[in-house]
Amino acid sequence: MTFPSNKDARAGYRRTVKAVVGAVLLLALALAYAPAASASASGSTNALVFTGALTGTLKIGPNSGCDSSANGVTLSSFTTSLSSKKYKTWSITVYVNKPGTYTKFKLLKSSFVLETSNLTAWVATSGKMTVTSHSGTVNLTLGAHEGAATGTVYVKGSWNCKA
Repeated sequence: MTFPSNKDARAGYRRTVKAVVGAVLLLALALAYAPAASASASGSTNALVFTGALTGTLKIGPNSGCDSSANGVTLSSFTTSLSSKKYKTWSITVYVNKPGTYTKFKLLKSSFVLETSNLTAWVATSGKMTVTSHSGTVNLTLGAHEGAATGTVYVKGSWNCKA
């Protein structure tokens, strides 16, 4: 019977240490990355980005209103505002007959309405909107509808009332 030399034992020990250190580093990276990925996903889930006549991002936070049903959603009390100097309070109302994807818009039947606190509003004129009973995604063009609304506004993003 032959026994390994001290040199062989040290080499085996070094390989084992390297393997353990590598596994620990991979586990640490996985644990560090997982919360960041999760937070990023939920942050983008509840945000609508506006460009054009109004710019900025409306984010839905824990104290925001996100009241949904199979016939649409009302989003309010955003944690951020848009670029307007006149308006700071925004709400969004989405009307649908039933959950689904919409590319044609008719007020109060299949529409997306961005509104200020003084009844100035922009409505969807073209694009695509997909709505479920608790979430939705949009990529829309909005046109001025009522009040002092002017210009074309583009909105892209999503919400999830169960997030």
